[in-house]
Amino acid sequence: MPEMDHMVRVYVGEARELLDELERALLALEADPTDQERIAACFRAMHTIKGGAGMFGFEEIARFTHAVETVFELVRTGALSVSKTLLSLTLEARDHILALLDAPFETDSSLRGATDALLERFHAFLGAEGQGAVQGAGGPGLSGEGPGGMPWPEGESPNSGKPWLGGRRPASAGSHAPGFSPSGSVALPIGLCWVRFRPAPDILHTGNDPLRLLTELDGLGEMRVRHGGELPPPLGDPAYDPERLYGYFDILLLTQSDANTLRDVFIFVEDQCELTINRLHDGRCRTSDLDDLLALLAGMDDDHQAGECLRKALETRSMAQQTAKPDVRPKSAPGAGKSAEQGGAASLRVDSAKLDILVGMAGEMVILQSRLHQAVKAGDMDAVAAVDEDLERLTDGMREVSLGLRMLPIGTVFSVFQRLVRDLSGTLSKEVDFVTSGGETELDKTILDQLKDPLIHILRNSLDHGLELPDEREAAGKPRRGTITLAASHGGGMVEIVVSDNGRGIDTQAVRQKALEQGLITSDAALAEKDILALLFAPGFSTAKQVSDISGRGVGMDVVQRNIAALRGTVDLESRLGQGARVVIRLPLTLAIIDGFNVMVGAESFIVPLSHLRGFQERFVTGQVNTVETFERMGNMIPLISLRGIFDVPGERPEYERIVITDVEGELVGLSVDKVVGRQQAVIKSLDECYRSINWISGTTINGDGSISLILDIPRLVRMARDNG
Repeated sequence: MPEMDHMVRVYVGEARELLDELERALLALEADPTDQERIAACFRAMHTIKGGAGMFGFEEIARFTHAVETVFELVRTGALSVSKTLLSLTLEARDHILALLDAPFETDSSLRGATDALLERFHAFLGAEGQGAVQGAGGPGLSGEGPGGMPWPEGESPNSGKPWLGGRRPASAGSHAPGFSPSGSVALPIGLCWVRFRPAPDILHTGNDPLRLLTELDGLGEMRVRHGGELPPPLGDPAYDPERLYGYFDILLLTQSDANTLRDVFIFVEDQCELTINRLHDGRCRTSDLDDLLALLAGMDDDHQAGECLRKALETRSMAQQTAKPDVRPKSAPGAGKSAEQGGAASLRVDSAKLDILVGMAGEMVILQSRLHQAVKAGDMDAVAAVDEDLERLTDGMREVSLGLRMLPIGTVFSVFQRLVRDLSGTLSKEVDFVTSGGETELDKTILDQLKDPLIHILRNSLDHGLELPDEREAAGKPRRGTITLAASHGGGMVEIVVSDNGRGIDTQAVRQKALEQGLITSDAALAEKDILALLFAPGFSTAKQVSDISGRGVGMDVVQRNIAALRGTVDLESRLGQGARVVIRLPLTLAIIDGFNVMVGAESFIVPLSHLRGFQERFVTGQVNTVETFERMGNMIPLISLRGIFDVPGERPEYERIVITDVEGELVGLSVDKVVGRQQAVIKSLDECYRSINWISGTTINGDGSISLILDIPRLVRMARDNG
């Protein structure tokens, strides 16, 4: 069912968001283990993931998260304290749930084995005290519950010696918590359950549909349902309210599921209903028996009376098994494997207010189209010009709003890096404080997704190469704990991201010596400190004396530079020996549309991004002109690049040239062109793979007349001018 496929994709996307929230809460608990708000957030995340997993057929996730939820219920009630061991184990559980979301519905044996191994470790936290805490906690809408949330029949208790109708061993008979075995499995035989569901009369106002809940129950086995209680007035009656729900529902279900699984179907409406769940009988029964038992409930509005009536009927009736065994396995959603995960991961939450603005603009566009049609039909060019002005204003607004839909705060990925620093610092036996700022700084989702790998490389280098061991820091007069800072901010139409540490810094003499050994420079090369640090971005270059699992193979910083360049950004390295190092990344806000100026060289068209543009100048050309030279601007000599020369554009150079002044990180460079056409919004089109190695071009755009303009990579042009100046 396509609708179910969509719902599964939505669940997977929401589960991933909940796991991110869980990770952030766990990392915060490491700093303050008594934070009740964070503890509750962990419990809610596992509870919600478990409920959705049961609804959409992720049985292994439901089995696993039930155990984790049980442990955090003990933490929430104070029966268990937060420890670093528990936090580390729950982080492993979070990663395992991600793996289960990626897996197809028929989970392979290796993942099931990993689930069981983790469940064994969680079981160590459920001692006798923890079992009592869970057993006494109960569930919403249920009282006097036995294992798994099932009620104890009258006269029976965990210590009564009578068999429990639920088909599982009571908690007092063994060492396990209610509803929890060493493997975490719930292994009930097929049995008959009675559910009485009393929804609130206004449940439809909250967008919940009881019919969907009954459909979910139907997926857990063979079901019979009847409506009881108050009936709605006739349709013509003025008292009839189509938005009010009348009466209640009795459900008889032949299933292998336990009470927790049945209750999870109602997890999102538990505060809008009264719910009774009883397991009445173990074994199969005839279809006619289900119909007869359901008929007995007619007119029995009292829950206790109805339950007793069903029990007595079962005691006096012979319950023969059906010859044809019904299929009581949960009905898994089709096509919910890897593709569902991908669909969920590609989704994006958008503020409804932004969508309302965009819809309003679409309405304005329709009106403009109608005005344009009438103006053209009447041949009124003044009216056409007026529509053109309004259309320009509207498209500018639509561009800003539509790009805003894709913008996400960079803080949404900070937890990934917090986890990385936490785990690596333990591996390297280093004490580290990880400080972040500017989490509200927004970036295009595409850039944000591609930024993770470069930042991971940089942070690993800071941890492995930058920060010293605690004893080394103490000997150098520094605090035993090092600090790594990740800061983001806006500036000049770009986003600046800085990763800094207070470690040992970079020994530029050691870098120079290594570059000499590898033949990257000659012994007489006069290099400034900035040029020496730039050598660290050379492919295969590394100053590490030995290769570790973390770094030392020389495949880090060159990868960072390539990935950042692919995002039309720049990366620079700064260092002070003995005090630390800084890596500065500058990126555009978006990769979709840019403002720029269209310039011409001969018949070729180029776009200069507006974020790098600082002004214009003219000059008369006399004598021979080089590809790279210098010219005077406001009393200073700055580099000048001839676009005709570097792109080998055919044709005669005009006597009167325009110079476009560009700026990258305070370095001014002029670009000589034939003509400046004017400002243009450029929709960026990526270069094909076979053209990715072309220098000084970051993409293309299609002009209004159908021709193509090349978008100039200004940072690369500036570096080329600096290197050849």
